[in-house]
Amino acid sequence: MEGVQRVLSYFVVIPVVLVMIIAVYTDLRSRLIYDWLTLPGIAYFLIYHAFAHPDQWTTYGLGVILIGGITLLMAVVSNGQLGGGDIKLFTLVGAAVGWEAGLYILCFTYLLAGLIVIPIWLAAKVSGKQAAGREIPLAPFIAGGTSLLLMAVAFI
Repeated sequence: MEGVQRVLSYFVVIPVVLVMIIAVYTDLRSRLIYDWLTLPGIAYFLIYHAFAHPDQWTTYGLGVILIGGITLLMAVVSNGQLGGGDIKLFTLVGAAVGWEAGLYILCFTYLLAGLIVIPIWLAAKVSGKQAAGREIPLAPFIAGGTSLLLMAVAFI
């Protein structure tokens, strides 16, 4: 639990919240999560953890590889339903919180997305109407999953 408690550092929480706010805005507005947001964020978190937690740096490096790799694999398997910006945003989350907390965020994200998207999909099927736009922006759900983890760590 000590590793997950490090997630609450102001040097992690504030940048993650800012990145999530911008990513949600751009994803909702233009269906894009920009490289200028995610790539420097990934570098920032890896450098921060290299200096702040040099003994645990592999946890964050594995976060990048594991969380980024899982989402890349999901994008390939889903035939491109998961975009590159979503992959890089998840990779940033892995760099920020490490692989263990990143896996929780991945699960929380898809649980939230399922709770929202499946009823919409079912309603469209029952009504016989095509859902307006097939693409669902994932950044709000990634932000929601990240927020759930941060709140869980803060209050547990």
